[in-house]
Amino acid sequence: MENWLQGKISVSGVRLHYYRSGGNKPPLVMVHGFTDNALYWTRTAHALAAEWDVILYDARGHGTSDRAGGKFGDKERIADLFGLIEALKLLQPGLMGHSMGATTIALFAAEYPDRAQFVILEDPAWFGSRADASADDAATRRAERTAYITAWRELVCGLQTQPREEALAQIRARSPQWSAIDQNLSLDARRQVELDLFNYYPPESATWREVVEKILCPILLITSEPERGGIVTPEHAREVAARSRSVRWMQIADAGHSIRYDQFEKYLEVVQEFLKEMQASAT
Repeated sequence: MENWLQGKISVSGVRLHYYRSGGNKPPLVMVHGFTDNALYWTRTAHALAAEWDVILYDARGHGTSDRAGGKFGDKERIADLFGLIEALKLLQPGLMGHSMGATTIALFAAEYPDRAQFVILEDPAWFGSRADASADDAATRRAERTAYITAWRELVCGLQTQPREEALAQIRARSPQWSAIDQNLSLDARRQVELDLFNYYPPESATWREVVEKILCPILLITSEPERGGIVTPEHAREVAARSRSVRWMQIADAGHSIRYDQFEKYLEVVQEFLKEMQASAT
């Protein structure tokens, strides 16, 4: 991103670092996932910058933005996105997010239905999709969630403390299908994230049903395979689509949670087709 504009904005006293491709093009804000950073979008951002004014930012506690200082809930992340859009004077930008970032932009679009042109959700972090789960099911999910977060934190802690080559070898072993660029970007992001954020994220529950119903703009939901780590199951995605006529759902095969890293070309094809339609509808 050496030729992109860079800067910092302040939201409620927290400085957020951002990158921007610029140009007289429609704005597209990309919001990364938990333990990632703005540069995690590098390949996708470069591929879309010819047609879009792409804006990336490090969430609080991530990348080179200020540390979160214990404030890392939905409210803070929505306010950060709102502050970025206001500070950069973006008029109804498109929003694109992965995992936690997808959850953030969905919440934003539900709370401010006239501020987003569209949202693209890459495997949003909508944990706990069943509303009718029994008490035993809920207890099992809580135990699984605790184990999952503990293992995740231990992994990130190790990547931060190991020598870089050892840490990179671990990334390569876990995700051999990723490009070398993406493997390095993944490691960089995890070595920058604030470990205390694991005390606040992921949340125990998600209110995605109510959120989806409040979003008025077009939605592209991109999912992957749960067997490979995808969060949103096909059953879950079908319910999302049933709750809003604005939803278009695309499942990409042979991909896990980081869909664009696992199947970049297919992912980009799906995104660009949707973006062309959004541009056409705006003219």
